[in-house]
Amino acid sequence: MNDLFLAQPDPSWKAAAEEYVQAYQAAGESHIGGSCSMEQSGSYEEWLEKIRGMYNPPADSALSPATTFFAVRKEDRRIVGTIQVRHRLTEELRENGGNIGYAVRPDQRKKGYATQMLFLALDFCRGLGLNRVLLDCLADNIASEKTIRRCGGVLAEEVTAPGDDGQPGRIKRFWIEL
Repeated sequence: MNDLFLAQPDPSWKAAAEEYVQAYQAAGESHIGGSCSMEQSGSYEEWLEKIRGMYNPPADSALSPATTFFAVRKEDRRIVGTIQVRHRLTEELRENGGNIGYAVRPDQRKKGYATQMLFLALDFCRGLGLNRVLLDCLADNIASEKTIRRCGGVLAEEVTAPGDDGQPGRIKRFWIEL
């Protein structure tokens, strides 16, 4: 269960990150969760600037500071996932997104990586001084629900909210006490 580490993206991860995005494209998936829309960035360098800006948004911004990580397999340094920790809950994040968003590359799912990633991110949250975190997932995403529950998630509610595509969908919200 100690196969991964979290790495903050920097220029040295460019080739691995581009290969990670290609894995989603090859699987026909258009969204990479927990990546701050990595798949929509014009270049890796532009994406790095975007996530750096998320770490320390302007004081008058309604955005939460956020830290984005690659989940990297120790044995071969391959990126197997992305996970983003939002340091505080805004009203928007309470409605959709929560404190943590994550994704595992399509060809590496069902190997326990999501659970490892989330445990590592929860350690980071404790370091930020958070006492609890909110996570959500689509109501029919059984794999994500199991991951959240394995990490201590307790169902708070099931609601209808806009999804990544802007269309309404059923989501489940969970709290994890730290």
